[in-house]
Amino acid sequence: MARYDLYRGWFRTPRGAPAVVYLREGTNDFNTAQSCLTEDEYGLRDRHITGLALDIGGYLGTVAIAVLADNPTARVICVEPVPENADLIERNARANGVSERLTLVRGAMGRAGESITVRYAYQGGENELHHAYVGNSTITAPEAEHSAITYPATTLSDLTAEEDATWCKIDCEGGEYAALDDPGVARSAHITGEWHNVPFPDGTTGSQAHIRALLEPTHDVTFTGPVDGPGGFTAVRR
Repeated sequence: MARYDLYRGWFRTPRGAPAVVYLREGTNDFNTAQSCLTEDEYGLRDRHITGLALDIGGYLGTVAIAVLADNPTARVICVEPVPENADLIERNARANGVSERLTLVRGAMGRAGESITVRYAYQGGENELHHAYVGNSTITAPEAEHSAITYPATTLSDLTAEEDATWCKIDCEGGEYAALDDPGVARSAHITGEWHNVPFPDGTTGSQAHIRALLEPTHDVTFTGPVDGPGGFTAVRR
């Protein structure tokens, strides 16, 4: 398995608070932190969050850190399946003084009763090494050597069993369809994330139509990015 040197990156949250993030040299860690924090990919600058927020597909914990640093009464449940990423989330939370308001779930989202296998630590070409810790990456070579870990699925109903979520971010490389296919989706007031055009067992491919079917019974949905995907979506509970 490739070894990656760790270094500290210095950023600002969407509202300007200082943030330190431990990153792996030679991976897309910096790009992800820059996108979440400096570029405010998820529109957090003008969103004031209280109570429970969800970060599904936590990766480095940058979204959780942004929410917690900029919203002092918020709490975050962060779900991340890749063990090395989960370790970094804990480290980054400590470095930014937000550990007490962060609950980390080392697991994978899915439908109740399912088992979810996540691939990571890809080996091979530059693309695989760069995206090594993007679990179930949709852009790495399918035949690339990798590690894998399997979890019983965590559901949205599990995460919101005690309290509705005021805000939920979901970006889990195709796992969004199974995650949103749960009654607990109605317990998130605002959902923002990415959808991926991954193949399904029935021969269809993930699409905006699939996201609409999962969310429109309870939410109004809008999309950004190319119609053929991958792209972004926002869902606001009616």
